[in-house]
Amino acid sequence: MKARILTPLLLIGLCFFTNGCTTTEQAPAERPDASVMEVPVIPAEPSASQESQPSELSGEVQERGVSKIAPGALASGMAVQGVLVPPAATTYPGEFAFRTQKGYYLTAINGGGRSGDPTVITSATSAGPWEKFKLAIATPPSPHDKTVQTAPTANFVTAVNGGGMTANVLHTDATQAKDWERFRLLDLGVGIPAVPAYYGIQTIKSNYLTAVGGGGKYQDAIHTDATQIKAWEQFRIVKCGDLGSGQEYGVMAANGGFFWARSNGGQTTEAILLSNPTTMETKFKFINQGDGTYALQTANGRNYVTATGGGGQVQKYLPPDCGLFSACIGGFTTVFHTDATQVKAWEKFRVIDQGNCTYAIQTSSGFFVGIFKDPNGYMLLTTRRDGAATANEKFQLVVYGLASPPVLR
Repeated sequence: MKARILTPLLLIGLCFFTNGCTTTEQAPAERPDASVMEVPVIPAEPSASQESQPSELSGEVQERGVSKIAPGALASGMAVQGVLVPPAATTYPGEFAFRTQKGYYLTAINGGGRSGDPTVITSATSAGPWEKFKLAIATPPSPHDKTVQTAPTANFVTAVNGGGMTANVLHTDATQAKDWERFRLLDLGVGIPAVPAYYGIQTIKSNYLTAVGGGGKYQDAIHTDATQIKAWEQFRIVKCGDLGSGQEYGVMAANGGFFWARSNGGQTTEAILLSNPTTMETKFKFINQGDGTYALQTANGRNYVTATGGGGQVQKYLPPDCGLFSACIGGFTTVFHTDATQVKAWEKFRVIDQGNCTYAIQTSSGFFVGIFKDPNGYMLLTTRRDGAATANEKFQLVVYGLASPPVLR
């Protein structure tokens, strides 16, 4: 593997650590099973892994984020590239889960069908049936163009009084989508390159859904009285079930880092890395090949991800070698290329649904894509593992392209 000049950008942000979270509030007694967050303990060797148990929260509520986004700035709206177009008349394929900034999920108690508190809570740390929702385009057309249905019961989520509430906030018993069941999704990554796919969820009265405390609550979990988007109003939407074809996703590892295609594709060295760069570099279009596999097209719309050698590779960090009269040479070896313009065997991947809104990604040779931490502390990639997928080989697909269309003024 040819070394390249190691730039400061590649030395920054390659190690991510996810804090496991639980809550002291109890899950509903009628719940069939409690959710457990899957957080990897990254091994020194890529062939071994194990899962750690979530850590306990202190119970204190952290200070809210100070960055503010005025409603008008996004409501006047800029759509992002790669709009996720439903293949059917109005419904997006598969299901979706909503994650708060702290990694908790929205849960519809009993899977929906409730009008009395608690209806929607934020104490789950992984996605089961009650954390899955269907999204659809509301008809007739409206700036608030999305409806949210509970997946188990097919009820619609209602913002009571159209928003502006701090109690009796959401119902999940509606069987028809009217005004209070309409929402507008605002892409918060527009103009903020380093924030992949957070959304603000706006009610029909232009208020925003708030996950109180950033999540982790069973009582008083959701408000709809916010008029500005801060940290508690930001939600990441992840895919569950059917991926469809031609939709754009960010591939997020269990440690919170994103796969990214350097320069949006077209590379043979350091082509895919693991960190948190620009939003565009984290976008991959998943194109169904009709044979049970997907091709992953980079954001430039021309190139595809290639598993070098069909898999079986381990990325390595090459420390800088600084000569007295020459530049420091170093970098990372390559387990993927992004210069292919046609889909052949090494450009095909099986994307295997794990049932909890995570996926394993398998190369054409049967190896699983994964992450690991090397002895130097760098978070790196591997396509070598050939056993059952562990937390290190499970990924969430963060959904791009759900933003509501711009409002023309």
